[in-house]
Amino acid sequence: MNNVTKNGMRGFSAGILTACAVFAFFYYLIFNPDGQSKPPVRQAPLTESAVNRYLDSHNRVALDTTDYQKYQKWQEDSAAKTPAAKSKTDNKKAAANSHKTQKAITYEINIQSGMTPGDISSQLVQAKILKSGQKSEFDSYLHNNHLEKYVQLGKFKVSSDMSFQKIAQVITKNHS
Repeated sequence: MNNVTKNGMRGFSAGILTACAVFAFFYYLIFNPDGQSKPPVRQAPLTESAVNRYLDSHNRVALDTTDYQKYQKWQEDSAAKTPAAKSKTDNKKAAANSHKTQKAITYEINIQSGMTPGDISSQLVQAKILKSGQKSEFDSYLHNNHLEKYVQLGKFKVSSDMSFQKIAQVITKNHS
């Protein structure tokens, strides 16, 4: 029952020594390249004088929440009183209204066998249905909603005022 031979014991001992050598190699040379243990970093407690020194050296000021809110309100009030600020807000409103009144572009997309969602979105960007920055968003929308497999072959009318969801609904024959 106890058949441990001299050669068997030597082999077992050699295996243990080899394993210890491998562990020592990794521990001392790979995980601890300096060969020294690093003492933990001790940091002094943060004090008000240390914060004030830092703020002074960086030309900064600390405000409490109430003073900061008063400062924000003062900035908003002074910005609203200047004529340049009024014209900027008027220009923004006019641009938003003109964007809404721009005529939507209509396009008939022809989806053929072998086209990928990337091919479809590229065609929509070329037709100005999607902006170039929206291409990857549209591809992600199709992928995240598992709609790639439902894209139908054929010709479909889409327009630039349609949402991703609506365009996907049209080209997937209402599977979305």
